[in-house]
Amino acid sequence: MGRSAAYWATNLYPNPRQEPKPSAPYKDLPPAVAARFRRVREGLLKLPGVVEHVKYMGTSWHWTWEYGVGHRKLCWIHVMQGGPALTFTIADSEEPKALAVPRLPAAIAAAIRSAQRTGPVRWCALDLGDQKAADAFLSFVRRKLAWVVAETPGAATGRRSLAS
Repeated sequence: MGRSAAYWATNLYPNPRQEPKPSAPYKDLPPAVAARFRRVREGLLKLPGVVEHVKYMGTSWHWTWEYGVGHRKLCWIHVMQGGPALTFTIADSEEPKALAVPRLPAAIAAAIRSAQRTGPVRWCALDLGDQKAADAFLSFVRRKLAWVVAETPGAATGRRSLAS
């Protein structure tokens, strides 16, 4: 959402019949870029109850790494030629909490404010251009996870990805 067809055409895994392994970007991206993907992926998987699914999400998103807890989705990592990018959602009830986070990184605040809205949800886009952006997102998503768990009893008891 909110990105052009030309942007989505740079997904490294466009073929619906060739499912990438969850760790495929470690070898398919340049080392420094792969390190950012690894940092975010492993950081998400360390969070309690977070489950990873590599899913084909249609002709726009192609193969995407999806992270959720219970029935709630935390984010999606898109593996693009230029490096990993994220989409995360913010519900109307979460937006004031998110924007009130002390020292909220400017990139996250900008992603929330410029997000596309569908119903009661904002679809936020964030490029992980450097390690600082990856760390900022992980810090933010820990807070989001706390909101999700508080709103969804039993959400933090999910299973992790079985494949790596």
